[in-house]
Amino acid sequence: MSAQKPSNRREAMRARQAAEAKKRRRNRLLIVVAIVVVVALIVAGVVWLLNRKPSTPLGTETPTTSQLTPPDGDAQRAWITVPSANPNTNALIVDVHFDYQCPYCERAETAYAVLLEQLNDQGDITLRHHTRTILNGVNYQTVAMSTNAAVAAACVDVADNTKYAAYNNTLFANQPKTEGPGFSDQQLTQDFPATVGLTGEALAKFQQCYANQSTLKWVQDVEANNIAPVPNTAGFPAYLFGGMTPLSDTNGRCTGTTGADVGVCGTPSFFVQGVQFTLSDIFNGDWTPKFTTASDLLAFLQQTAKS
Repeated sequence: MSAQKPSNRREAMRARQAAEAKKRRRNRLLIVVAIVVVVALIVAGVVWLLNRKPSTPLGTETPTTSQLTPPDGDAQRAWITVPSANPNTNALIVDVHFDYQCPYCERAETAYAVLLEQLNDQGDITLRHHTRTILNGVNYQTVAMSTNAAVAAACVDVADNTKYAAYNNTLFANQPKTEGPGFSDQQLTQDFPATVGLTGEALAKFQQCYANQSTLKWVQDVEANNIAPVPNTAGFPAYLFGGMTPLSDTNGRCTGTTGADVGVCGTPSFFVQGVQFTLSDIFNGDWTPKFTTASDLLAFLQQTAKS
């Protein structure tokens, strides 16, 4: 066989080099594709893990900023004592449980809030608000509407407690007609503060408190300490919700166990000196209030406290 010509050898070498270069490019492409696939699988796995995690129940979010305790909140974190012009340690203790989205709470507050505040200012009663968040997320809402309103009310107590009662009343006066939509941030931080005369530094302090959700932990603790029969270390009433004995979960909605001991699972709920009274005790059958003056209401409370 004759020797291969130099030109043929060069062409063969170039062909081999071209083939090897093509192979290297193909290998690099395969490596890149493999990396992309691996990254995509990792991302998909992370997304899957995130999506399969149970969502945080409404109103149980973990506070992410420094938390504040309302100045009129009790040390055991179960109520806010409505500020009084004449506080009296011997006054009747009246505990009111409400949710800012609760329609029957609105009826009670519209009829009796001013009279109760009058008795509170006179020193006849000590009025304690147990602001509850039972109706968070009703009608498939994804925002803790009751918590938002409760946080705002507590922030008013932080910013200027002389406006607290008026802000509370304004919330009920503007309650949405259906549970779920709740109050807008515009209402909570602009409209309602203007209605009650919250201005200047106090307004700025309130708005910062609300923006930072600085009373969120307080609101969460109030709910936890009222929905369960938590003993009152102060001694009277025996339990933080305002009663002398645990209540019974008659339908199993609160604990899931019918007949279990509970605190207050429904709003509105009322107690005077540890004795519970109901809407039927203060309203007629046509929803007109039975008591229209502070003196008549006080007489009812005094009588109920003795029962």
